[in-house]
Amino acid sequence: MVAASCFHHEVDAFERTNTPMSRTLPIGIFVVVSLVAAAPAPAQQFEITPFVGYQFGGELDEIGDDTITYKLEQSPTWGLMFDVGITDFNQVELYYSTQGTDLNRGVEPAVGVTTDHFQIGAIHQYAPGRPINPYIGIALGATRFEIGGDSDTRFSGAISGGLKMVVSDHLGFRFDARFFGISTGSSPITCSDELCIGYPDTSIIWQYTVNAGVMVHFGG
Repeated sequence: MVAASCFHHEVDAFERTNTPMSRTLPIGIFVVVSLVAAAPAPAQQFEITPFVGYQFGGELDEIGDDTITYKLEQSPTWGLMFDVGITDFNQVELYYSTQGTDLNRGVEPAVGVTTDHFQIGAIHQYAPGRPINPYIGIALGATRFEIGGDSDTRFSGAISGGLKMVVSDHLGFRFDARFFGISTGSSPITCSDELCIGYPDTSIIWQYTVNAGVMVHFGG
């Protein structure tokens, strides 16, 4: 059974590089750039927020004679948020984060897993220009799992909420929480003679993260 999974994994390797998701991200970036270019000059406000955080949740399967589901260990994450003002209350956002974690199978050594989120979306602010500015957001994009040099990228979406705290004209702090839903696939992420790791028998993997970062503001 493991050998069959490995064979299918090799066949699917080329297909993964040509999935609809590989074309969706460039199209999404083009849409974001078009919206920014079309926005009136007074609304051209930019925010760059490098952040650190902590990510929870997610499960993967060890595939063999008996399929066993294991939880991903919670661990630190870091990344970047880039926001462009379209109106006073609304922004387009690019979001990237990466998490290095383990699939703890109860034996040594644990399996190292890297999870990368790439998201394109929008946020709505409730008090722009004020010292404390709450917001909510929604985003779509992709999540990439990498294990032992092999990787797979799946469609994902997220909802977010948080606070921006302004301390000067160009500087502030941002506190952000996100809830990710990641579509699963039928092919394993990695497969070798010793180990096959794939997705759980569900349609969605859930992850959530809390972040804090320094926000640098330009324009407007």
